[in-house]
Amino acid sequence: MDYVSTRGGDMRADFRSVVLSGLAENAGLYVPASLPVFTEKQIAGWSWLPFDELVWRVISPFVGSSIDESTLRALLSDSYQQFKHRAITPLEQIGHNEWILQLFHGPTGSSKDFAAQLQSRLVDHFLKEIGKEALVVGATNGDTGVAALEAFANCPAARMAILYPRDGLAPEQLSALQAADPQRVQLFPVDGNFDDCQTLVSRLLREWPLDGVLPVCFNSTNWIGVLAQIVFYFHAALQLGGGSRPVGFSVPAASSAEIYAGYIAQKMGLPINQVIISTNSNDALHQFFHCNRYSTRMTNRTVSPAMDFSLFSNLERFIWEIYEHDGCSTKALMEHFESCGEMSIGNQQWLRARVLFDSYAVHESQVRDEVVELFRETGSAIDPHTAVGVLAGRLHRRSLGAPMVTFGQIAPAKSAALLAELGVWQASVPSTVEVRAQPPYLAKGDLDGLCQALRLALQRSA
Repeated sequence: MDYVSTRGGDMRADFRSVVLSGLAENAGLYVPASLPVFTEKQIAGWSWLPFDELVWRVISPFVGSSIDESTLRALLSDSYQQFKHRAITPLEQIGHNEWILQLFHGPTGSSKDFAAQLQSRLVDHFLKEIGKEALVVGATNGDTGVAALEAFANCPAARMAILYPRDGLAPEQLSALQAADPQRVQLFPVDGNFDDCQTLVSRLLREWPLDGVLPVCFNSTNWIGVLAQIVFYFHAALQLGGGSRPVGFSVPAASSAEIYAGYIAQKMGLPINQVIISTNSNDALHQFFHCNRYSTRMTNRTVSPAMDFSLFSNLERFIWEIYEHDGCSTKALMEHFESCGEMSIGNQQWLRARVLFDSYAVHESQVRDEVVELFRETGSAIDPHTAVGVLAGRLHRRSLGAPMVTFGQIAPAKSAALLAELGVWQASVPSTVEVRAQPPYLAKGDLDGLCQALRLALQRSA
């Protein structure tokens, strides 16, 4: 399997190079040069498979000859050993043909565990193979960084640098980051929001200043962030229709990786009839798919904070797809967006996107109401992010005959205080978490300051 850049050029990369990367050499994102396509009969034959075997069937074509079969099977199986549910990602029925795919049974209680656990094992395998060390770097507004931190704790050849908005993390999340070994993990609070952190990481990867240090990104700019989530769609569709019945999905937009993964799963042969992009009041993705207008904007704090941002890196991969792998057009569009903060695509491409995708923005009051209503009708407590997806799925599904699956990305217990306030949580609310004083923060856009701090940190830990 060869990989190319979304921004064109003649470069080709194998799976190992893609795993051990931040961005492609020309600042694009790595994408497969071609996709494996399965027949309906092949997919239907997977309906009886356990989760780790299904993962191998879906993922192995993307790995190619970079890892032998027995080693890859062992790595994939090990990636799910810390998940707390026998089914790994069980389905919960919440209404007529309505389901929640529970993606929060990993070690840190969020869907981010899937990519983090897989990526850490692949990175560890390849670093041992080539005898090098790496700096794993990325931005977080909470769950992504905590999941990466937990996963890479068992990867001794990788040190970490984590950027986060200095006023944007819940105390529990900040405390989890601060508990990391300071010799291996450097924390960088940024005087800005999560979008500012992501922008700074992208600039760092493009202008990598550390000679001899291999950069690996733990955000979904790294292809593994997408690859791990393609399996979600296959697993749900096989459980509900044996791989032959059309299925719809509602995806709370806490990342564009899940959305892009749905597009890829359909192209691989899975019968997906609809993907609903469900956002909270921070509706940049909704505006793009609904109105063909994508722009950065001020983000508001909401009860679903994992969606409180407006920069979605995997949108570049999706644009490359709907422009039929035209790297020059993709590069021009993304450079225009990076320079002025807004973008529209060609009408033909936008209509092509709308064949599969719909979108809906859920207001704050609707989120709270949905949490309460679902609890009254089913006895199930859901977190506010899942509530966004459930409501959007119910209001905008195209077919009542096709199952509608909402991605439940965050464990309800992580929103215990809000759920208790709404009267839908019976368990005790966690006590207040104390956090230490934060290190000096970076001004947003201060790449020089970040590079200097990284050099000093690496020297101290050498």
